[in-house]
Amino acid sequence: MVFCSQSSYSSLCERAKAHNKKITPLYRLSIIGDSTLGALEYSPTEIIYKKNLEEKDLDSINEQCKLILNNQETDGLDYIFKNAGSSNGENPKIFKTINKEDWIIKFPNSQDSPDIGIQEYEYLLCAKKCDIQIPEVKLFESNITSGYFGIKRFDRKNNTKIHMASASALLETSHRLHNLDYLDLLKLTFYLTKDISQVKQMYTLMCFNVFSHNRDDHSKNFSFLYDNNKWKLSPAYDLTHSNSFNGEHATTINGEGFNPTKKDMFQVGLDFGLSKNLCSAIIDKVQEIVQTNLAKYL
Repeated sequence: MVFCSQSSYSSLCERAKAHNKKITPLYRLSIIGDSTLGALEYSPTEIIYKKNLEEKDLDSINEQCKLILNNQETDGLDYIFKNAGSSNGENPKIFKTINKEDWIIKFPNSQDSPDIGIQEYEYLLCAKKCDIQIPEVKLFESNITSGYFGIKRFDRKNNTKIHMASASALLETSHRLHNLDYLDLLKLTFYLTKDISQVKQMYTLMCFNVFSHNRDDHSKNFSFLYDNNKWKLSPAYDLTHSNSFNGEHATTINGEGFNPTKKDMFQVGLDFGLSKNLCSAIIDKVQEIVQTNLAKYL
């Protein structure tokens, strides 16, 4: 569902009552309609926001998001609801079409620094230097922050929707539970893709998350795309300096969540079957690149 504070959820319930409907799973699906992540859609669609809404600039949207997150009244709920589609997570975000391409633009949540956008932008660029596949990213201009982070949608290609499934969905586990290890993700990656290069991508991403202190590495932050009749690992996303429950990694490294070491990362690779030389080379390379490019955040 869309990001929703208590006040916006209350407003949604009031509108549902006006439609003489309860907030059931099917009703939620009808509201999402065809604005889903991936290629699945639901019909018929239920429209509960005002139509013919005036376009807003990004700084204005950010201010409206602050009001909603603080449970204050705002006239921007309809616009944000309409443009958020099925996006979820801690950060408010909107879908926006730019030059006929679909983008997701994120805004700070109530705990974020106003400049979280440039941090996520720099994290993604650093991941790319580590040979991790990333989507096209952009820092959108702002007069009140250092910029808003934008990511080009990788579940869209040539105006065609691509099926996408998270590790959480594929393994039928809640992203709120700490019950996965990166070894599970390596096995899942190979099972789906049958491609050792995709496994190396996941292993590299594990190392990046450890060295960059991205501990919000839960099962919904790893996804797979089904394109051209085969599965592949999606580009990396949601990479920032972050903590998870109790400050440990949401996905453990060799069973360790609080203080994973190089030895733990090395063991995950060995347990899967990667060579000692390959594991050592990836660990050392990622550590050097992260410490060089993200030192101010660590």
